[in-house]
Amino acid sequence: MNINELYKLSFEQAINILINEKDTITTSDTLKDFAIKNINEDKYNVAIHILEALIDSPAYYFDYDYCMGTLEKPTPLEMLKDLEDYCE
Repeated sequence: MNINELYKLSFEQAINILINEKDTITTSDTLKDFAIKNINEDKYNVAIHILEALIDSPAYYFDYDYCMGTLEKPTPLEMLKDLEDYCE
């Protein structure tokens, strides 16, 4: 998807396309499950890191590379402008 195509779609349409194409786009529900998994594995620092991001933003969609742990903060995705970096 390019920028012109992006702005012909609603946010929901665009995010649904990109969530299937990009490994780093995720939902708050998936992040919550990831935090719980980390709590169960005694990885509290990662769980706290994720929970703080969820507390800081009411967004449902986020950009987060699960392999990065605490090195990358989940970034909320709330409007079409937030999705521009994912376009070709």
